[in-house]
Amino acid sequence: MEGEMDEDVLTEILARLPCRSLARFQCVSTSWRRIISSDYLRRRLPLITSGVLYHDDTHRGGDDLDGGRRQQAYTYACASGGGGGTAEAPDMDFFPRHETSTIIDGCNGLLLYYSSRPTAFHVVNPTTRRWAELPPPRARTLLSVLAFDPCASPHYRVVCFTGWLPRGATIEVFDSERGAWRDHEVDFGLDTDAMSATMHYSGGALHVLAYSGHVVRVDLDTMASAVTALPAPVSCRARAGHCRGRLRFASSDGTRLRIWELKDAAGGEWALKHEIGVSDVVSGGASQPITFLFMAFHPERELVYLWSPWKLLAFDVVERRVEEEWVFGSEKEGTHLIQVWLFPFSRHLANALA
Repeated sequence: MEGEMDEDVLTEILARLPCRSLARFQCVSTSWRRIISSDYLRRRLPLITSGVLYHDDTHRGGDDLDGGRRQQAYTYACASGGGGGTAEAPDMDFFPRHETSTIIDGCNGLLLYYSSRPTAFHVVNPTTRRWAELPPPRARTLLSVLAFDPCASPHYRVVCFTGWLPRGATIEVFDSERGAWRDHEVDFGLDTDAMSATMHYSGGALHVLAYSGHVVRVDLDTMASAVTALPAPVSCRARAGHCRGRLRFASSDGTRLRIWELKDAAGGEWALKHEIGVSDVVSGGASQPITFLFMAFHPERELVYLWSPWKLLAFDVVERRVEEEWVFGSEKEGTHLIQVWLFPFSRHLANALA
């Protein structure tokens, strides 16, 4: 029809828009919704560095709590696209937070808030500026995890650990599709004392690192667990993640990072993929000793995200170069990173909490 824009031209234009605009433009027409939801456009879009959660000692709010002690400020920032720069916290005024509300987890574009007075969980989508309050769980919560895969479904789950067993835990799981909590027991296959709080969600399962040198995969549909031995000891710097559909394990001593990939899940066979040191990350030397922390794997490329004091670095482990960097503060401000989440734009993210 005369006056209509060619789909190829429209796709080129849409691929250059920010994710919030794409979420809104799905409502223009059925043809725009089809194009924006297509896998072709999704592959053209850059990954969104969605959840950069950091702690800032300066605490912009300035309120003192509990006899003059300053409240910790956990801030969510966006750091996506275009060569780096300064990470900025988006406007969250659309969400009616209580003064005790704090971010306790995030997963692939959604944030999980917890408020102690009154007790409440909220799931927030900063991209579409929508949020939902969950019904309160029946038992006291010890640890909470948000599980969301924007490539698979607009629905999410919140996993609350409510009690510890000798080799497992009692948990309550909230499923947004059902709108209710369900009680479960999970058997880790290892002593609970060996389990860490370092968890990674992918493919419908939680992957939990254990200090015994194992990773435990907990299927959230069946609650079945599988234990796999790791190729290196687990420390507070160790992380698990997925890249190109395979489980990877990163171990660092602060100056050297080693990355393994699980080649055979049944046989527990790992292969060393990459090894990098400070000299690879910081060119030309440095006047002060430099360390870095591993934060996340890129899900599709041989790229890792590292935290070097006050900067988030996107490092190409094949080309051995820093591809992008984002500044979060200075030594004086005492900023440090907590977590990073990466994901592709999808219609499910736009429809989450709709």
